[in-house]
Amino acid sequence: MRVVGKDGFFALIAIGVSTVLTIWLMKLKPSERWLSAALALVIGGALGNLYDRFAYGHVVDFLHFHWEEHYFPAFNIADSAITLGAIMLIIDSLFLEKKRAQN
Repeated sequence: MRVVGKDGFFALIAIGVSTVLTIWLMKLKPSERWLSAALALVIGGALGNLYDRFAYGHVVDFLHFHWEEHYFPAFNIADSAITLGAIMLIIDSLFLEKKRAQN
């Protein structure tokens, strides 16, 4: 399947971000497990969405929750991994980076 338009743009972003984060991940010390896990989640989520773009031409959102007539945004596991990884990166930069610098 040919990826064009905004899906092609997002595919390029996913490839670029995954490449940069993989290089960063490879340079981490074995003791930096939290940061490694955060980067792995973001990379995995980006590659999961990239697979969907190439296989289906768009990202497949398959978790859709609602309560009575209230509907929440649809999402997938890859989106959840990216979000969790980003939250972990924020926590790392706010709290854990200073601790690592002291050691």
